[in-house]
Amino acid sequence: MTSWPKNFARAAAAGLVLSALTCGDNGGPTSVDGPGTAPKGLASCGSAPFLTVPLVPSANIALIVPLGQLNPPSHTMPTDHVYFYMSLLSPIAVPSAAIVTTVVSQTRSGGGQPTVADYEVFFFPCADVRISLGHVASLFPRFSAKVGAIDGECRPSTQTGGFTYQQCLKNVNVNVSAGEAIGMSAASLDVWARDRRVTVPYVNQARLSDATGDFGDKHVACVIDYYEASIADQLRSKLGSPKQPRTTPPVCGTVMHDVANTASGRWFRPGSPTYPEDPHLALAHDNYQPALAAFSVGTSIPSLPTGVYTFTPASTGRVNLDFQYVRTIGETECYSTSRNQRVLLQLVSASRLRVEGIGPGACGDPATWVLGAGAVEFER
Repeated sequence: MTSWPKNFARAAAAGLVLSALTCGDNGGPTSVDGPGTAPKGLASCGSAPFLTVPLVPSANIALIVPLGQLNPPSHTMPTDHVYFYMSLLSPIAVPSAAIVTTVVSQTRSGGGQPTVADYEVFFFPCADVRISLGHVASLFPRFSAKVGAIDGECRPSTQTGGFTYQQCLKNVNVNVSAGEAIGMSAASLDVWARDRRVTVPYVNQARLSDATGDFGDKHVACVIDYYEASIADQLRSKLGSPKQPRTTPPVCGTVMHDVANTASGRWFRPGSPTYPEDPHLALAHDNYQPALAAFSVGTSIPSLPTGVYTFTPASTGRVNLDFQYVRTIGETECYSTSRNQRVLLQLVSASRLRVEGIGPGACGDPATWVLGAGAVEFER
């Protein structure tokens, strides 16, 4: 799913002309889970980089948003894909010889904005890695003719972030060559990579929206890592923003913030499905400035409006204690965050916690840190 990054204002301030042709501020659903197995006959990927052609011209990329973007409510959890933001509309080229397996058409409506239609394309360059491109603005006629009409399998509509999404897909087996142009980008392009050789050790694997198959949500990777060195270096130089590049390893960001028996990581509202992410909570670090920690708050905490609340974490004490150090059951911690909001946090058990916003000001006397009727409970 695409959502405008919270750092978009930084890019705009730097003079970047980004056309708002994609899905807007509130994000949207991942189109489909995609094929769970690789096409037959593909060779293994090996250890050497195998992508040799830029997806879009490097000079046209204004910035690349690292993995782990927080943009609730649709992206309450750290995002599992990078975003390429363009200064110019750009043709999209296949980065290596590949087999296209699925093409999805999507429309987004509501939210007081015009209806937007675009595409997602899944392909395998080799047997171990699946790449998908979200928010392809249009398909070129030659590629579209190979795919054919996308009208045979339409999914029930989905609501998230104030928008309604309708998706139809077509499973295909289309060979494409390295550098073959398949369509045009809009202002941004979502890029997912799944590597079945990689496993993200989430604390509760059962909470993944797609935990099955070789290319499910526990196999998140960064597409840049599969490019030959010269292209990878160019792309890594775009990570972050011109005034705030990401330099902390891993420079492509991370989705992994879960630390067992602590407050750090992904938390879910009891009784709510994993997807959509709107009701949930993430306690993570910022994907642009990993030195900052953040509450990514969905729609379930009345005392904390939906948004991202950042702070500079401490390694000791009970004020602004980094989530990975919150281990004591029953102890209440206080956070003085951005947006002039204080937040109380308490581990109820290794797998449950409570959170409440208590308004502006300094944390003050720990004796006053009492969770009240407005506290909301989450589980792993």
